[in-house]
Amino acid sequence: MAFYDELAAVADELLTEFGAPAVLTRVTPGAYDPTTGGTTGDVTTTWTGTGAKFGYEQDAIDGTLIRQGDQRVYLSTSGIVNPQTGDTLTIGGIVYNVVASRPLQPALVSVLFEVQVRGVLP
Repeated sequence: MAFYDELAAVADELLTEFGAPAVLTRVTPGAYDPTTGGTTGDVTTTWTGTGAKFGYEQDAIDGTLIRQGDQRVYLSTSGIVNPQTGDTLTIGGIVYNVVASRPLQPALVSVLFEVQVRGVLP
């Protein structure tokens, strides 16, 4: 699907030019330790990419799935994986929790990721 690969390249170019650096962080729990009841050896993985952050339209905010203050991030697929709930995304120097993510994926070719993020409380 060369056409969609080209679209992904154009999306990456636009996000690189007009977006901001983004860092996706995922912590994978290590092995369960029955002595402590916790996990040991958590693994933190980071990916670097680019994205553009936008607020949601007021009529999209329902207070449950989308809350006041949530942001929508269009994230390039270049150099980054599809974010998962529980990951954090740092963009514009601000750390956000990933609430939901879905790839824009015509013909099974990921063009970009649309990510809903929520601010991390201090």
